[in-house]
Amino acid sequence: MSSLQEYMEKLDCPDEAERTYAAEDIGYLNAPEGVPPLLERLGKEPSRAVRDAIFQALIRIDADAAIEGSIRLLGNDDPQIRNQAVEVLRLKGAASIPFLNSVIRDDDKDLRKLVLDVLSGVQTSGAEAIYETALSDPDPNVVITAVENLGRTQATQFRGRIEDLLLAGSHPMLDGACLEALAGIGNEQSLVAIRRRFPDLAALPDFFLVSCLKALGALGTDGDFEEVAALLAVRGPHLRPAILSALIAVHQRHPAKSLGEGVLPALQAMADDGDPPLCRYQAVRALGFLSTRDDIFSFLVSCLSSPERLVRLGAIESLRVTERPGVETLLASRALEETDEEVLQALTS
Repeated sequence: MSSLQEYMEKLDCPDEAERTYAAEDIGYLNAPEGVPPLLERLGKEPSRAVRDAIFQALIRIDADAAIEGSIRLLGNDDPQIRNQAVEVLRLKGAASIPFLNSVIRDDDKDLRKLVLDVLSGVQTSGAEAIYETALSDPDPNVVITAVENLGRTQATQFRGRIEDLLLAGSHPMLDGACLEALAGIGNEQSLVAIRRRFPDLAALPDFFLVSCLKALGALGTDGDFEEVAALLAVRGPHLRPAILSALIAVHQRHPAKSLGEGVLPALQAMADDGDPPLCRYQAVRALGFLSTRDDIFSFLVSCLSSPERLVRLGAIESLRVTERPGVETLLASRALEETDEEVLQALTS
Protein backbone atom coordinates (compact mmCIF):
# COMPACT_ATOMS: atom_id res chain seq x y z
CA MET A 1 0.00 0.00 0.00
CA SER A 2 1.38 3.40 -0.96
CA SER A 3 2.02 5.96 1.76
CA LEU A 4 0.88 9.58 1.97
CA GLN A 5 4.45 10.63 1.18
CA GLU A 6 4.38 8.64 -2.06
CA TYR A 7 1.09 10.20 -3.12
CA MET A 8 2.41 13.69 -2.40
CA GLU A 9 5.48 12.98 -4.52
CA LYS A 10 3.30 11.76 -7.39
CA LEU A 11 1.56 15.16 -7.49
CA ASP A 12 4.59 16.33 -9.49
CA CYS A 13 4.56 13.33 -11.85
CA PRO A 14 4.68 14.27 -15.58
CA ASP A 15 1.70 11.99 -16.28
CA GLU A 16 -1.66 13.73 -15.82
CA ALA A 17 -3.44 10.53 -14.82
CA GLU A 18 -0.88 9.82 -12.10
CA ARG A 19 -1.33 13.33 -10.68
CA THR A 20 -5.11 12.89 -10.72
CA TYR A 21 -4.92 9.53 -8.90
CA ALA A 22 -2.46 10.97 -6.38
CA ALA A 23 -4.81 13.86 -5.51
CA GLU A 24 -7.75 11.47 -5.19
CA ASP A 25 -5.81 9.11 -2.93
CA ILE A 26 -4.71 11.94 -0.64
CA GLY A 27 -8.34 12.85 -0.26
CA TYR A 28 -9.36 9.28 0.53
CA LEU A 29 -6.67 9.14 3.22
CA ASN A 30 -8.34 12.18 4.85
CA ALA A 31 -4.92 13.41 5.89
CA PRO A 32 -4.54 17.09 6.93
CA GLU A 33 -0.82 16.82 6.11
CA GLY A 34 -1.79 16.42 2.48
CA VAL A 35 -3.40 19.85 2.22
CA PRO A 36 -0.23 21.98 1.74
CA PRO A 37 1.12 19.89 -1.18
CA LEU A 38 -2.34 19.84 -2.77
CA LEU A 39 -2.51 23.63 -2.62
CA GLU A 40 1.03 23.98 -3.89
CA ARG A 41 0.22 21.74 -6.85
CA LEU A 42 -2.96 23.66 -7.55
CA GLY A 43 -0.98 26.87 -8.01
CA LYS A 44 0.92 25.45 -11.00
CA GLU A 45 -1.43 22.73 -12.30
CA PRO A 46 -2.44 23.22 -15.97
CA SER A 47 -4.91 20.31 -16.11
CA ARG A 48 -8.58 20.96 -15.29
CA ALA A 49 -9.03 17.28 -14.40
CA VAL A 50 -6.22 17.37 -11.85
CA ARG A 51 -7.49 20.64 -10.37
CA ASP A 52 -10.94 19.08 -9.99
CA ALA A 53 -9.37 16.09 -8.23
CA ILE A 54 -7.52 18.41 -5.86
CA PHE A 55 -10.73 20.20 -4.92
CA GLN A 56 -12.50 16.89 -4.38
CA ALA A 57 -9.65 15.92 -2.05
CA LEU A 58 -10.07 19.16 -0.11
CA ILE A 59 -13.76 18.36 0.29
CA ARG A 60 -12.97 14.89 1.66
CA ILE A 61 -10.27 16.01 4.10
CA ASP A 62 -12.12 16.68 7.32
CA ALA A 63 -9.75 19.16 8.90
CA ASP A 64 -9.39 22.89 9.53
CA ALA A 65 -6.42 22.89 7.16
CA ALA A 66 -8.71 22.18 4.19
CA ILE A 67 -11.00 25.05 5.19
CA GLU A 68 -8.14 27.48 5.80
CA GLY A 69 -6.58 26.53 2.46
CA SER A 70 -9.86 27.10 0.65
CA ILE A 71 -10.26 30.47 2.38
CA ARG A 72 -6.88 31.52 0.99
CA LEU A 73 -7.97 30.44 -2.49
CA LEU A 74 -10.82 32.97 -2.41
CA GLY A 75 -8.20 35.60 -3.26
CA ASN A 76 -6.87 33.69 -6.27
CA ASP A 77 -6.72 35.52 -9.61
CA ASP A 78 -8.29 32.54 -11.45
CA PRO A 79 -12.11 32.78 -11.29
CA GLN A 80 -12.47 29.01 -11.77
CA ILE A 81 -10.30 28.38 -8.70
CA ARG A 82 -12.24 30.98 -6.70
CA ASN A 83 -15.56 29.41 -7.65
CA GLN A 84 -14.40 25.93 -6.71
CA ALA A 85 -13.06 27.21 -3.40
CA VAL A 86 -16.50 28.70 -2.73
CA GLU A 87 -18.06 25.30 -3.39
CA VAL A 88 -15.63 23.53 -1.05
CA LEU A 89 -16.44 25.94 1.77
CA ARG A 90 -20.15 25.64 1.08
CA LEU A 91 -19.95 21.86 1.39
CA LYS A 92 -18.00 22.17 4.65
CA GLY A 93 -21.13 23.72 6.13
CA ALA A 94 -21.08 24.88 9.74
CA ALA A 95 -17.40 23.98 10.14
CA SER A 96 -16.42 26.87 7.84
CA ILE A 97 -18.48 29.52 9.70
CA PRO A 98 -15.80 30.62 12.24
CA PHE A 99 -13.31 31.16 9.41
CA LEU A 100 -15.83 33.02 7.25
CA ASN A 101 -16.73 35.18 10.22
CA SER A 102 -13.16 36.51 10.16
CA VAL A 103 -13.06 37.08 6.41
CA ILE A 104 -16.31 39.10 6.41
CA ARG A 105 -14.28 41.78 8.22
CA ASP A 106 -11.43 41.74 5.69
CA ASP A 107 -10.43 45.00 4.00
CA ASP A 108 -10.98 43.42 0.57
CA LYS A 109 -14.62 43.97 -0.45
CA ASP A 110 -14.39 41.21 -3.06
CA LEU A 111 -13.43 38.71 -0.38
CA ARG A 112 -16.31 39.88 1.79
CA LYS A 113 -18.73 39.32 -1.06
CA LEU A 114 -17.27 35.85 -1.71
CA VAL A 115 -18.07 34.93 1.89
CA LEU A 116 -21.72 35.60 1.09
CA ASP A 117 -21.41 33.61 -2.13
CA VAL A 118 -20.39 30.66 0.06
CA LEU A 119 -23.55 31.11 2.11
CA SER A 120 -25.85 31.69 -0.89
CA GLY A 121 -28.93 29.48 -0.73
CA VAL A 122 -27.62 27.60 2.31
CA GLN A 123 -29.20 27.72 5.76
CA THR A 124 -26.10 27.29 7.91
CA SER A 125 -26.28 27.39 11.67
CA GLY A 126 -24.22 30.18 13.18
CA ALA A 127 -24.21 32.47 10.12
CA GLU A 128 -26.30 35.18 11.81
CA ALA A 129 -23.24 37.14 12.96
CA ILE A 130 -21.86 37.14 9.43
CA TYR A 131 -25.09 38.60 8.09
CA GLU A 132 -25.27 41.18 10.88
CA THR A 133 -21.85 42.40 9.78
CA ALA A 134 -22.65 42.21 6.06
CA LEU A 135 -25.84 44.27 6.36
CA SER A 136 -23.73 47.15 7.73
CA ASP A 137 -20.97 46.78 5.14
CA PRO A 138 -19.74 50.03 3.52
CA ASP A 139 -19.85 48.43 0.06
CA PRO A 140 -23.41 48.30 -1.38
CA ASN A 141 -22.69 45.15 -3.39
CA VAL A 142 -21.93 43.25 -0.19
CA VAL A 143 -25.16 44.48 1.41
CA ILE A 144 -27.18 43.62 -1.71
CA THR A 145 -25.77 40.08 -1.79
CA ALA A 146 -26.58 39.66 1.91
CA VAL A 147 -30.18 40.78 1.39
CA GLU A 148 -30.58 38.48 -1.62
CA ASN A 149 -29.27 35.53 0.40
CA LEU A 150 -31.58 36.27 3.32
CA GLY A 151 -34.56 36.43 1.00
CA ARG A 152 -33.70 33.11 -0.63
CA THR A 153 -33.26 31.37 2.73
CA GLN A 154 -36.48 32.89 4.15
CA ALA A 155 -34.56 34.41 7.06
CA THR A 156 -37.50 36.14 8.75
CA GLN A 157 -35.36 37.19 11.73
CA PHE A 158 -33.75 39.82 9.47
CA ARG A 159 -37.04 41.19 8.16
CA GLY A 160 -36.83 44.37 10.28
CA ARG A 161 -33.28 45.11 9.13
CA ILE A 162 -34.30 44.72 5.50
CA GLU A 163 -37.27 47.04 6.02
CA ASP A 164 -34.92 49.65 7.51
CA LEU A 165 -32.57 49.34 4.53
CA LEU A 166 -35.51 49.86 2.17
CA LEU A 167 -36.66 52.97 4.03
CA ALA A 168 -33.13 54.39 3.96
CA GLY A 169 -33.21 54.38 0.14
CA SER A 170 -29.43 54.46 -0.12
CA HIS A 171 -29.01 52.59 -3.41
CA PRO A 172 -31.47 51.72 -6.22
CA MET A 173 -30.21 48.14 -6.61
CA LEU A 174 -30.43 47.63 -2.84
CA ASP A 175 -34.02 48.88 -2.86
CA GLY A 176 -34.84 46.29 -5.51
CA ALA A 177 -33.15 43.52 -3.52
CA CYS A 178 -35.08 44.53 -0.40
CA LEU A 179 -38.38 44.44 -2.27
CA GLU A 180 -37.60 40.99 -3.69
CA ALA A 181 -36.65 39.68 -0.24
CA LEU A 182 -39.72 41.16 1.46
CA ALA A 183 -41.95 39.57 -1.18
CA GLY A 184 -40.91 36.25 0.34
CA ILE A 185 -40.48 37.01 4.04
CA GLY A 186 -42.55 40.16 4.55
CA ASN A 187 -45.63 40.74 6.69
CA GLU A 188 -48.07 43.58 7.36
CA GLN A 189 -45.31 45.79 8.76
CA SER A 190 -43.23 45.17 5.64
CA LEU A 191 -46.14 46.37 3.52
CA VAL A 192 -46.26 49.57 5.60
CA ALA A 193 -42.55 50.12 4.96
CA ILE A 194 -42.96 49.49 1.23
CA ARG A 195 -45.81 51.99 0.93
CA ARG A 196 -43.87 54.58 2.96
CA ARG A 197 -40.93 54.21 0.60
CA PHE A 198 -43.09 54.13 -2.54
CA PRO A 199 -46.35 55.99 -1.81
CA ASP A 200 -47.22 56.68 -5.47
CA LEU A 201 -47.00 53.61 -7.71
CA ALA A 202 -47.87 55.53 -10.86
CA ALA A 203 -44.78 57.74 -10.49
CA LEU A 204 -42.29 54.90 -10.07
CA PRO A 205 -39.65 54.11 -12.73
CA ASP A 206 -40.13 50.74 -14.40
CA PHE A 207 -37.27 49.12 -12.47
CA PHE A 208 -38.80 49.93 -9.09
CA LEU A 209 -42.35 49.29 -10.21
CA VAL A 210 -41.74 45.68 -11.29
CA SER A 211 -40.10 44.78 -7.97
CA CYS A 212 -42.71 46.73 -6.03
CA LEU A 213 -45.53 44.93 -7.84
CA LYS A 214 -44.03 41.57 -6.93
CA ALA A 215 -43.97 42.57 -3.27
CA LEU A 216 -47.50 43.98 -3.43
CA GLY A 217 -48.68 40.79 -5.09
CA ALA A 218 -47.35 38.86 -2.10
CA LEU A 219 -48.38 41.29 0.65
CA GLY A 220 -50.93 43.75 -0.74
CA THR A 221 -54.52 44.17 0.42
CA ASP A 222 -57.77 44.90 -1.37
CA GLY A 223 -56.96 48.60 -0.87
CA ASP A 224 -53.76 48.22 -2.88
CA PHE A 225 -55.68 46.31 -5.55
CA GLU A 226 -57.47 49.38 -6.86
CA GLU A 227 -54.25 51.39 -7.13
CA VAL A 228 -52.47 48.54 -8.94
CA ALA A 229 -55.44 48.11 -11.28
CA ALA A 230 -55.32 51.80 -12.18
CA LEU A 231 -51.79 51.29 -13.54
CA LEU A 232 -53.24 49.36 -16.48
CA ALA A 233 -54.47 52.64 -17.91
CA VAL A 234 -51.34 54.72 -17.34
CA ARG A 235 -48.33 52.42 -17.82
CA GLY A 236 -47.01 50.83 -21.00
CA PRO A 237 -47.97 47.40 -22.31
CA HIS A 238 -44.56 45.98 -21.35
CA LEU A 239 -45.55 46.33 -17.67
CA ARG A 240 -48.93 44.67 -17.98
CA PRO A 241 -47.71 41.13 -17.17
CA ALA A 242 -46.28 42.37 -13.85
CA ILE A 243 -49.41 44.40 -13.11
CA LEU A 244 -51.73 41.51 -13.91
CA SER A 245 -49.66 39.06 -11.88
CA ALA A 246 -49.96 41.37 -8.87
CA LEU A 247 -53.71 41.76 -9.38
CA ILE A 248 -54.25 38.02 -9.60
CA ALA A 249 -52.12 37.40 -6.50
CA VAL A 250 -53.96 40.02 -4.43
CA HIS A 251 -57.33 38.71 -5.57
CA GLN A 252 -56.45 35.17 -4.58
CA ARG A 253 -55.96 36.37 -1.00
CA HIS A 254 -58.89 38.81 -0.94
CA PRO A 255 -61.44 37.37 -3.40
CA ALA A 256 -64.48 38.96 -1.81
CA LYS A 257 -63.09 42.49 -1.78
CA SER A 258 -60.94 42.89 -4.89
CA LEU A 259 -61.48 42.83 -8.65
CA GLY A 260 -64.07 45.59 -8.60
CA GLU A 261 -66.05 47.06 -11.46
CA GLY A 262 -63.35 49.57 -12.40
CA VAL A 263 -60.88 46.99 -13.67
CA LEU A 264 -63.27 44.89 -15.74
CA PRO A 265 -63.32 47.09 -18.90
CA ALA A 266 -59.52 47.20 -18.96
CA LEU A 267 -59.25 43.42 -18.60
CA GLN A 268 -61.82 42.81 -21.31
CA ALA A 269 -60.07 45.28 -23.62
CA MET A 270 -56.73 43.52 -23.11
CA ALA A 271 -58.23 40.13 -23.80
CA ASP A 272 -59.84 41.45 -26.96
CA ASP A 273 -57.23 43.72 -28.54
CA GLY A 274 -53.70 43.35 -29.87
CA ASP A 275 -51.82 43.14 -26.58
CA PRO A 276 -48.99 40.60 -26.38
CA PRO A 277 -50.40 37.05 -26.09
CA LEU A 278 -49.15 36.62 -22.49
CA CYS A 279 -51.00 39.76 -21.40
CA ARG A 280 -54.17 38.62 -23.08
CA TYR A 281 -53.89 35.21 -21.43
CA GLN A 282 -53.41 36.79 -17.99
CA ALA A 283 -56.35 39.13 -18.53
CA VAL A 284 -58.63 36.20 -19.38
CA ARG A 285 -57.41 34.29 -16.35
CA ALA A 286 -58.06 37.33 -14.15
CA LEU A 287 -61.58 37.61 -15.53
CA GLY A 288 -62.10 33.98 -14.58
CA PHE A 289 -62.34 35.04 -10.94
CA LEU A 290 -65.71 36.63 -11.77
CA SER A 291 -66.99 33.94 -14.07
CA THR A 292 -70.08 33.55 -11.88
CA ARG A 293 -71.34 36.79 -13.41
CA ASP A 294 -73.42 36.18 -16.52
CA ASP A 295 -71.73 38.92 -18.56
CA ILE A 296 -68.22 37.69 -17.70
CA PHE A 297 -69.19 34.09 -18.34
CA SER A 298 -70.53 35.03 -21.77
CA PHE A 299 -67.34 36.95 -22.52
CA LEU A 300 -65.20 33.94 -21.58
CA VAL A 301 -67.30 31.72 -23.83
CA SER A 302 -66.70 34.16 -26.69
CA CYS A 303 -62.95 33.92 -26.01
CA LEU A 304 -63.09 30.24 -26.98
CA SER A 305 -63.33 31.45 -30.57
CA SER A 306 -60.45 33.93 -30.35
CA PRO A 307 -57.81 33.59 -33.09
CA GLU A 308 -55.14 33.84 -30.36
CA ARG A 309 -54.47 30.38 -28.92
CA LEU A 310 -53.34 31.69 -25.51
CA VAL A 311 -56.65 33.52 -25.14
CA ARG A 312 -58.48 30.27 -25.89
CA LEU A 313 -56.33 28.40 -23.37
CA GLY A 314 -56.97 31.06 -20.72
CA ALA A 315 -60.70 30.90 -21.35
CA ILE A 316 -60.70 27.11 -21.01
CA GLU A 317 -58.84 27.30 -17.70
CA SER A 318 -61.18 29.99 -16.38
CA LEU A 319 -64.32 28.16 -17.46
CA ARG A 320 -63.18 24.88 -15.95
CA VAL A 321 -63.07 26.35 -12.45
CA THR A 322 -66.69 27.53 -12.63
CA GLU A 323 -69.42 25.43 -11.12
CA ARG A 324 -71.93 26.20 -13.81
CA PRO A 325 -73.76 23.23 -15.28
CA GLY A 326 -73.11 22.45 -18.91
CA VAL A 327 -69.52 23.76 -19.04
CA GLU A 328 -68.07 20.38 -20.00
CA THR A 329 -70.65 20.00 -22.76
CA LEU A 330 -69.78 23.47 -24.00
CA LEU A 331 -66.07 22.67 -24.10
CA ALA A 332 -66.66 19.34 -25.82
CA SER A 333 -68.69 21.10 -28.49
CA ARG A 334 -65.93 23.60 -29.06
CA ALA A 335 -63.42 20.74 -29.39
CA LEU A 336 -65.17 19.65 -32.60
CA GLU A 337 -64.00 22.89 -34.27
CA GLU A 338 -60.54 23.22 -32.70
CA THR A 339 -57.43 22.52 -34.79
CA ASP A 340 -54.61 23.42 -32.39
CA GLU A 341 -53.36 20.28 -30.63
CA GLU A 342 -52.57 21.93 -27.29
CA VAL A 343 -55.89 23.75 -27.15
CA LEU A 344 -57.70 20.57 -28.20
CA GLN A 345 -56.03 18.67 -25.38
CA ALA A 346 -57.09 21.35 -22.89
CA LEU A 347 -60.67 21.15 -24.14
CA THR A 348 -60.91 17.40 -23.83
CA SER A 349 -58.77 16.62 -20.75
